[in-house]
Amino acid sequence: MDPFRERPEEKQGMQLVLEESSAEKADTRKKYNRIAARVGHTLLSLLVLSGICFNPNSSIYRAVSTGTHTIELYYFPVLIITTFVFYYIASLMNPGYVPISSGEESTEEDTATLIKSDHAYFCRWCDQSQPLRSKHCRDCDRCVRRFDHHCPWLGNCVGERNHRMFLFFLISEDVLIFKCIAMVWQTSRSSSVVVEWVQYNGILVICGIVLFIGGLAVTALACCHLYLILHGLTTWEHVSHSRITYLKRWPEDSTPFNFGYCKNCFMFCCYCNTQNWEKYIKSLT
Repeated sequence: MDPFRERPEEKQGMQLVLEESSAEKADTRKKYNRIAARVGHTLLSLLVLSGICFNPNSSIYRAVSTGTHTIELYYFPVLIITTFVFYYIASLMNPGYVPISSGEESTEEDTATLIKSDHAYFCRWCDQSQPLRSKHCRDCDRCVRRFDHHCPWLGNCVGERNHRMFLFFLISEDVLIFKCIAMVWQTSRSSSVVVEWVQYNGILVICGIVLFIGGLAVTALACCHLYLILHGLTTWEHVSHSRITYLKRWPEDSTPFNFGYCKNCFMFCCYCNTQNWEKYIKSLT
């Protein structure tokens, strides 16, 4: 027997160490990506707001410099703070992670929805059954209740617990963007000389382009989510309808969780606890 030959046990041990090391590196990379997304959003927002508000021709700047008390001077900061609050709540809160069977504490609602049924799906990554409407997110490496999508801009999943906060963020962000676009339009100065026009409006033009692109994206996303909420769907269910076991026998854009526009909105906005969606399937069978 060759004493220098690597034993199977040692080789297997080395492979485990390498796998653990690569998993730790991946987790660290994901963590820094989430932090970078939040910092990037905050800095971009503050830069655009500063470019508008610190312009001497802006109504905010004139009101502050002259000591004039205008309605805009009060509601505009409130709108900014509200948007940031909704963003960070949606970004930092638990989106509805399914508790891991080994060691993680679970609530009564968690236990109630971790049941075996014909519609249950076993997650091979978490090594446990998923509640109905849950999906494993590879970015978060967790199963998420009523999974909608993973938002790289939030650095977090959008799920059952933070979906409403995500929608409130989109709406407040949309209002803020269009208000800023109006301020850019009002603040800009006309000039027949191109060089002077660029000097006066160069920063405003850059801010306006960023706001216009962001406004289109946020408005489209908000409208899409409002449509899905009214119809009792999530983004994942809408996109992967034909591949989801419990939706295969339902027509496209239809779901057993559609209870009408009013009730769908009420459940989305007012139901704070995680739901046992299994009971709605059973009531229809």
